[in-house]
Amino acid sequence: MEKTEVKILGFIVNPVTGMGGAVGLKGTDGDAVLERAIALGAKPVAPARALRFLLELKPIMEKIKLITGAGLMGEDEAKECEFKCTVVGKRKERTSARDTMEIAKSIKEMGAALLVFCGGDGTARDIYNAVGMDIPILGVPSGVKMHSAVFAVDPQAAARIVAKFIFEGLPLRE
Repeated sequence: MEKTEVKILGFIVNPVTGMGGAVGLKGTDGDAVLERAIALGAKPVAPARALRFLLELKPIMEKIKLITGAGLMGEDEAKECEFKCTVVGKRKERTSARDTMEIAKSIKEMGAALLVFCGGDGTARDIYNAVGMDIPILGVPSGVKMHSAVFAVDPQAAARIVAKFIFEGLPLRE
């Protein structure tokens, strides 16, 4: 394999995204909807999708410098997959859109070449509001509503896109 420079990859997990779908709700945007989803027995789905994404990247992890959110926002999955990572933000039991936006801004400021997130359309909107078009963004589909073109078809496809980005470069467009 040819020498490829290490790429800085930002990674954010919205730990509650997708929980509403299994219990018949249209997402988990807002505290009231999240509380209702939990009361109806919803379980997190994003962490498992984040793990599938990172496990696909494990063979090339020496080419990735990972910057991720604390705790439930990516750190836990990164450590489970044995990725060395730089952690931004504070570990919390409950996270918010504000946490997502602050972590995205930090990742951009730290020079990430690409920001990958596990979430739905709400998470995509939060990240866009935080960093705009200043950094390429790729979504690992994990939510109930995923209508944006930012999403790969599944976690494995997202990992393949990241690998191509690292080793071959990919044309970027709006």
